[in-house]
Amino acid sequence: MPNQKQKRFPWRGRWAVFGAIAAVYFFAYFHRVSTSVIAPDLLTDFNVNATVLGFMSSMYFYLYALEQPVVGYLADRWGPRWVVTVWTLVAALGCFLFGLAPSIEWASAGRALIGFGVGGVFVPGMKAFSQWFREKEFATLTGVLLALGNLGAIVATTPLAWAARMWGWRGTFMVIGAITLVLALGAFILIENPQEKDTPIRQKGTSSGSDSAGNPLKSTLQVLGSLRFWILGAIFFGAFGSYLTFQGLWATTFLMSLLGLDLFHASLFNMLIPIGLILGAPFTGWLSGRFNLNKVRVLIGLLALETVLWAWMVFSGKNLGIIGILSIMLILGGASGGLGAILWGLVRETTPTPILGLTTGLLNPFPFLGVAIFQVWTGAILDRAGSVNGVYSASAYQDAFLLCFLAVAICLGLALFLQKRSAGKMNAP
Repeated sequence: MPNQKQKRFPWRGRWAVFGAIAAVYFFAYFHRVSTSVIAPDLLTDFNVNATVLGFMSSMYFYLYALEQPVVGYLADRWGPRWVVTVWTLVAALGCFLFGLAPSIEWASAGRALIGFGVGGVFVPGMKAFSQWFREKEFATLTGVLLALGNLGAIVATTPLAWAARMWGWRGTFMVIGAITLVLALGAFILIENPQEKDTPIRQKGTSSGSDSAGNPLKSTLQVLGSLRFWILGAIFFGAFGSYLTFQGLWATTFLMSLLGLDLFHASLFNMLIPIGLILGAPFTGWLSGRFNLNKVRVLIGLLALETVLWAWMVFSGKNLGIIGILSIMLILGGASGGLGAILWGLVRETTPTPILGLTTGLLNPFPFLGVAIFQVWTGAILDRAGSVNGVYSASAYQDAFLLCFLAVAICLGLALFLQKRSAGKMNAP
């Protein structure tokens, strides 16, 4: 039987599908954090303050978050090929609009289209992997996909700063738009829905296409009626909203104020955050599986570590020094990567197979809504503290990061509450 499945599932076809999805997902991560490096240019070119810039940047996350349940539904109805292709074309249009934007309003519209476009990759990608790869390969593929995505976050630091210096931020985004168009064509050519070739892999306990959910409304109400779903959603919201706000918008300018660095070197140090995530996500997943660790306890440990890191950053002031702040950034990235692996592992463990895709689509908006809200709130706190010649002080950033510390501390409390409820099994997360 395994040999038959392998014959029906060509090696090249499987990895072509993975490569096409991973290439687009690379830019999904790139765009999440790209405004951090070009933030000074945007503030100057559009003559806006931090609150307005935070709103512009947050448009990516609003559109990305709100569309996730619909993307999941369409991935079931249309198949991953059409969803990834069409949505990638929208992302390319957003890049062109952002690069040509004459005002902050048009830049916000471009940013929104980018967020909408790259939002059609992760959930369809998970569906495609479940169709094209064996069940035992799924966790490894997810880890590799996240690692490749975070390479996009690394490219959005120093390499993006270099490109913006060479071609300007507008020219850079026009080039990215052209690359995205090529990726859309590649997705259409390489991603083949298995049913189109009559070669689906049937995973145990799963079904394909429109059979995946008998009654969408009933299944949605089942998921939304679970307290565990809302606890996990709140943790995604608070922990990743804080983390991605720091990495994606304020980390580079915070380092410039705290350490007196120029933009290039600050963006170079910002690379430590995605590097930490690339190392932390697969390591935590491997450690949890290798020693069969209780995922809720691992979750508590990671959130406790993040709470300490945020407290250290908020209350230590300039006593941190370069070694201290760089250590925080690397460890925060690693802890956040581990947090993602453990949270999605909990979702898989506690969700019935027929509603796993729906649950993923409903949970996936929470971290992005968190980023959308935290970016605006932290920008407002910075503006309240005031700037000198457009530069915010290190203490102003620490005041803004107090919000992140409180959010992660609340998430820790929710995880402790979740542990008390873990004895009984639930029908949905």
